[in-house]
Amino acid sequence: MQFSKLQLILSLLPATFAQYGGGGGGSSSTTAAAAASSSSAASAPGVHVVKVGDGSLTFSPDTITAAKGETIEFHFFPPAHSVVQSAFDSPCTPINGTGFFSGGISTTSGENANVFTLAINDTNPIWFYCGAPGHCKAGMAGVINPPYATLAVFQ
Repeated sequence: MQFSKLQLILSLLPATFAQYGGGGGGSSSTTAAAAASSSSAASAPGVHVVKVGDGSLTFSPDTITAAKGETIEFHFFPPAHSVVQSAFDSPCTPINGTGFFSGGISTTSGENANVFTLAINDTNPIWFYCGAPGHCKAGMAGVINPPYATLAVFQ
C-alpha cells in the first residue's frame, strides 16, 4: 500500500507528540509500522494484538491490560478503519494534539500489512475508538488498562 504525503505526516505526529510529553491521560508512544505479519501467528511476549474490524465493527479484544514496557499492535481488516485516542468524558472525539492517531487504513481483503504499534509507558487508562464515519457511534471503541469505569459506559 502506498501512503500519501499527508498520511505519512499524520502517522509521524503521534510519535512526535509522545516525545514531548503528549499522551492525553495515558502516557504512550506510537509508531506506524508496516509489517507482513499474520494475526493468526503467536505474538511475542509483552505484545498484545488487537484486530481492528475483523468481520464486524469491533476491536478484538476491546479491553486490554498491558504493563509498562509492553506494546499493543493494531491489525487492520476491511474495509477501512483507524485507531484514535480519546478521553473517557469525550468518546468519539480525538484528543487535540496529544493523542495518537493511526490514520485511515483501507484494505480490500484480508489483513492489511500495515500495523499500528503503541508502546505502553505507564498503566494509566487509554481510551480509543475507530474514526471511520459512523464506527464509533456504532460502539467501535476500546480501552487499555481500564479504571473503575467500564468500556460499556464509554461506548
